[in-house]
Amino acid sequence: MNHSTMKTIVYSVRSLIIAVTMLLGSAASVADAAKPNIILIMADDSAVDNYGSYGSSFFKTPRLDALARSGIRFTHCYSEPVCTASRVKIMTGRDNVRNYVAFGTLDKTETTFGTMLKKAGYATAVAGKWQLHGAPNGSLAPECGFDTYCLWNYPGTERSRFWNPSIVRDGKLLETDEKDYGPDIFTDYVIDFIDQHKSEPFFVYYPMVLVHSPFLTTPDSKPSPANKNATPLENFQDMTAYADKCVGRIIDSLDEMGLRENTIVIYTTDNGTGRSLTYPFQGEQRVGEKAYATEAGSHAPLIINAPGTIQPGLVCDDLVDFSDVLPTLANISDAKLPDVELDGRSFWPQCLGQNGSPRKFIFQYYYPKFQLAAKAHGGGVNNNEIIWAQNQEYKLYNDGTLYAVADRYEKRPIQPNRDPNNPAERARKMLRDAIDSMPASGQKLRARKPQNKNKN
Repeated sequence: MNHSTMKTIVYSVRSLIIAVTMLLGSAASVADAAKPNIILIMADDSAVDNYGSYGSSFFKTPRLDALARSGIRFTHCYSEPVCTASRVKIMTGRDNVRNYVAFGTLDKTETTFGTMLKKAGYATAVAGKWQLHGAPNGSLAPECGFDTYCLWNYPGTERSRFWNPSIVRDGKLLETDEKDYGPDIFTDYVIDFIDQHKSEPFFVYYPMVLVHSPFLTTPDSKPSPANKNATPLENFQDMTAYADKCVGRIIDSLDEMGLRENTIVIYTTDNGTGRSLTYPFQGEQRVGEKAYATEAGSHAPLIINAPGTIQPGLVCDDLVDFSDVLPTLANISDAKLPDVELDGRSFWPQCLGQNGSPRKFIFQYYYPKFQLAAKAHGGGVNNNEIIWAQNQEYKLYNDGTLYAVADRYEKRPIQPNRDPNNPAERARKMLRDAIDSMPASGQKLRARKPQNKNKN
């Protein structure tokens, strides 16, 4: 038996043991000992085509590419087109049609993965960007199950997130100056938390401030952070590389602490690349489509790495929706799911090389802050609700417009065909049924009151 065959057998046996344990349960002491640490990292404003493992040669992401090679890479993961919508969905396992309230708000009646994992015995921390505390009923980190936090865009902070950042840590505003770089502070905090809790299961949620605008130099930019001559795209390129470096620092720390074998690292992004950027990708020039309900606005990377548990080099073409993350974390940790109506399903079996329960479609509900995004297909409340369903090949809006997913900017709608066996028509029917199976409008969204034009 050669080395490659033996290695495959070892991974298969490990995966089988983990799957059986999760299915049948085990003694409490064994479960506690086997409970893996979990680190969920989500970059800000970075589409799937900004990564080497997804085909980019322009952006340099060696540490994430290495995680993809030694773990699993999903090719069809979808966020929402903008940050709040994605953050609410990923944290609750529920589609925005059920729980979207307003931009910058996570309704405090919702149950998050932080609360779920804390109840399951995890030490919990969040670092990076919050932006979920807005009116009318926003949430703070402790209310979402986090024992400790280090956050920007949180009560008490101001606008700066990169140089001389405004950051609150456990209720205290940090003292910083022009030499301090926010992403370093957040990454240091994550590493310190891991070190403090290395003897117990921990969950870290790291919604990065990178690589959102403003597009500034990083500590690694040339010739210096004071350089004012770089273009926004050059700075964005540097910022992407620095986000990759931050991930690498966390991985190196896990290795140094002897925690790598028992830690699952998940990496994704919250939406597409910023609209002001145009960048090269495989011989074409691509435009950022953040906030648009297009393929470019919501197609996100998803890389999961767990040495000894996930076999290296796996690539999965199954659909993954952000609502799937919470059930997956529950599957990994043996945590009890929140007692609410969830829309996600676990993709952890696929990570173990099993078939799992793949989605046939993804349902998406989006209420944009960026009004122009609703121009093409908006309707419903304030004529601003965008609803669609899609699979890997086709995408259908609630207004009946069908596109091929490969039509990145949605310039060529597919006209109806009378042949029921036509692939596009079969997809149209299936996706129509998917849309009709969900609520027709946002269940927590309130229409704006009409203005009284006669009011003095």
